[in-house]
Amino acid sequence: MKSEKGITLMVLIVYIVVMCIVMAILATISNFFYANTKQLTNNSKYMAEYNKFNMYFVEDVKNNKDTYEVTENQVIFEDGTTYTYKANPDNSIYRNKVKICTNIPYCSFSKSLTTVNEVEKKLVQVHMIIAGSHLFETNNEYVLKYW
Repeated sequence: MKSEKGITLMVLIVYIVVMCIVMAILATISNFFYANTKQLTNNSKYMAEYNKFNMYFVEDVKNNKDTYEVTENQVIFEDGTTYTYKANPDNSIYRNKVKICTNIPYCSFSKSLTTVNEVEKKLVQVHMIIAGSHLFETNNEYVLKYW
């Protein structure tokens, strides 16, 4: 008898069905991945505003031992550096007279004192809301230079 080697029609159909199932699973995973990536991209472009503010503010907090004045929408450090939040219509934060952040619907500053291990530390609190596809709200305390 002659050996018949090759692919039968039944095996070919099974291969095609398995291949379609694998492709459907990969398409579903890929769809979820790219949808989440798009959401991450939309959220991260507004987080850049917070990062810019934080970069400047941390540097000034670490270079100053005290603040000259702290109001609801302004901080003046002892070296003269001023952070000002201007609401409508600007919704921006300025460092001295240079705009460093935009798209900020709310920002407030306050000052307090705390004692840790018998060392008095001066804090500047910043409450900020950043607008984007979602509102990002943050409350941060920055410790002024105390040594």
